[in-house]
Amino acid sequence: MERLGAALGGLAFAVLIVGGFVAVRVLTRFFHSVVLLVETLSLVAFALLIGYVVYRILLGSSDDPRRSR
Repeated sequence: MERLGAALGGLAFAVLIVGGFVAVRVLTRFFHSVVLLVETLSLVAFALLIGYVVYRILLGSSDDPRRSR
């Protein structure tokens, strides 16, 4: 009976180790995808900001109320 308990304990420990590796792998892939999403959204926002500034410069208009058209 002791051998059966020891075998089950060893099996449980092996499953715990493999499960830990799998959990770490899943978490790192999840965080990597989150970082890529945030990076992409930031790049799009930056491109929109630069595009708006260039548009305003090329258009030659200003939001200054003191400037008359």
